Amino acid sequence: MKAGGDVRTGGDVRTGGADVGRPLRSGHTLRVLWAGWKAELAGAAEYRGDLVIGTIVTTIWLGISIAPVLVVALHTDDANGWDLPRLLFLQAVWYLLDAVVWVFLIANVGYWEEQVRLGVLDGLLLRPVNSLVLCSLGRIWVPDLPKIALAFALGVVAVALGGGPVGWVNSLAAAASIASAVVLMWALGVLVNYKTLTHVRFDGWAALFAAQNLARVPVPFYGQALRVVLTAVVPIAFLATVPAQVFFGDVTPWLGLVSVGLAVGAVRLASFLWRRELARYAGAMG
Repeated sequence: MKAGGDVRTGGDVRTGGADVGRPLRSGHTLRVLWAGWKAELAGAAEYRGDLVIGTIVTTIWLGISIAPVLVVALHTDDANGWDLPRLLFLQAVWYLLDAVVWVFLIANVGYWEEQVRLGVLDGLLLRPVNSLVLCSLGRIWVPDLPKIALAFALGVVAVALGGGPVGWVNSLAAAASIASAVVLMWALGVLVNYKTLTHVRFDGWAALFAAQNLARVPVPFYGQALRVVLTAVVPIAFLATVPAQVFFGDVTPWLGLVSVGLAVGAVRLASFLWRRELARYAGAMG
C-alpha cells in the first residue's frame, strides 16, 4: 500500500509518511497533535461525571501509593538519608511518570497491535506528519489527566515539609531531570513495544511496568550490585531517584545534564528503531 514518494501526500507507508527523523513540518505535526488532544478533551467534557469519578479514584490510588512511604518514614530512623520529604518528592515524580504511562502510552502504544491488524496504522503512516509522534502521542486518556495535577501537588507538599530546594541551580537541574524522566518513560514505552509493527503478538508491557515499579523505590535502597545496574546499565535511577537527589542537593546538579543526555539518546534510539521497523512493515494487507 503506497501513496507515492512525495511527503505532501504521505510518502511510502513503510517509511511512515513524513520521516520521524526529519525535522521538516514539525510545526504541522504539533498542530495536528494539539488538534487531536483538543478533540479528546471536548469529548470528555460531555461526560463530566466520568472525569469526577476518575479524579476520585486517582486520588485514592495516590493515597495507596504513598502509604508504604509513610510507613517507612515513620518507623525507620535512618533510611539511607531518605527522610519523608525526599520520599514524597520521589513519589511525586514517580506518579507523574505513571500519568505518562496511562495518559499517553496506554492510550496510543497500547493500541498498536489492534491498529496493525485492522489496517488503521496504514492510514496514520500516510499522514504528512512525524509518524512516531502521531502514533505514540496522538491520543490522550482524559480520566487519568488529574494524576498530573496530583503529582505536582504532592511535590509541593514534599517541598513544604523539607524546606527545599537547596538553590536555584538545583531547582533548574531538578526540573531538567524531571522533564528528562518524562521523555525517558515515553521512549521506554516505544522501545519495548516497537516490534509490534512486524510481530503483532509481541508484548513488551511487562518490561515497562517492571522498570516503572523499580523506579518507585529509591535506588540507594537496593544492594550495591543492583544499584550499579539500575544506574549505569539500565538508567532506572534517572526516572525518579536522581530528580529527587538533585532537588535536595544530595548529588551534584550536573546529573541534570546527564539526564538530558540520556533522554536525547533514548529519543534518537527510539526514532532509529521505529524507522527501521517501518522499513520492514508491509501494511495490513502485506
